[in-house]
Amino acid sequence: MSILKPALAISLVYAFSVLNAQAEEFVLEVPADKNNPEEVFAYQGDAVLTQVGIDAAFSKIPEEHRLLFIRDGAQVDRLVRNLMKTQVIALDALENGLADDPLVRERMIQAAYKELAEAWVAQLAENAPAADFEALAYEDYVANPEKYQSRPFVDVTHILISTQNRSNDLALELSESVREMALNDPESFEALVMEYSDDPAKVQNQGSYKRVEQGQMAPEFDKVAFEMTEEGSISRSVKTDYGYHVIRLDKRYAPRQKSFEEVQVEAVATMEQRHRANYQERYVKGLLAEGIVLPEGSVQVMLKRYFGENLENAPQY
Repeated sequence: MSILKPALAISLVYAFSVLNAQAEEFVLEVPADKNNPEEVFAYQGDAVLTQVGIDAAFSKIPEEHRLLFIRDGAQVDRLVRNLMKTQVIALDALENGLADDPLVRERMIQAAYKELAEAWVAQLAENAPAADFEALAYEDYVANPEKYQSRPFVDVTHILISTQNRSNDLALELSESVREMALNDPESFEALVMEYSDDPAKVQNQGSYKRVEQGQMAPEFDKVAFEMTEEGSISRSVKTDYGYHVIRLDKRYAPRQKSFEEVQVEAVATMEQRHRANYQERYVKGLLAEGIVLPEGSVQVMLKRYFGENLENAPQY
């Protein structure tokens, strides 16, 4: 029967064998037939990635992104290559006795503890006692109405003088000239759009963008558009990666209070997430209620390993 010591199992097996004062050596049975697709996902030499192993790797990906990740063949390919590389290297390290190094073994134990603790805390959060999340969401909606307002948005019309086919100086000069014409004759703004703007969308929208939310536009454009307060006002020339923009504020919409029905799904999900996080935090705090104890002299013993007998330059703990 073939024997394998895969890297994914090394830490846990060593950790529990050492912690339970059992045998220091370990072996792990693998399928006798490495070509059995029901049990084996992939292998490379003596390294075997089982179906359970690939599931374990996938489980590290947040659930909301997991299927999208699995659908991406290139990402799965990279994952499998990395897992197999880790196993191949770890097996060679085992063969060369590196796992007998006390420091390496202790790091493996610490890795096992970390993995187990993270999995346990995540499971506790998932199994947190249920609560009336809809009621909690409504309470939060009533208590903190400002959290449930729409973002501000505006109607704007702009003229873009592109820097793609002209120098920055020429683009700025033309932009300032067009802006001056718009200020002298505000009624001509739409005609100036059609004559001068390099925005290809002007054919469909005549340079006008309706109900644009804050954050949807280029940052420089966005900042100026939402600083403008007077409808019909015309901005200075605004530089973005596209060129120079002359912006007219057509209408400004103040944030409005959303109804509970509009925000209910998101608010309930937020309350559920917060409830699980609080339950998780209370559990961890309860476990850590007992303080950390350092036996008398343990710090000095550790420091002497690094600073020798002369501890004048050693840090204070």
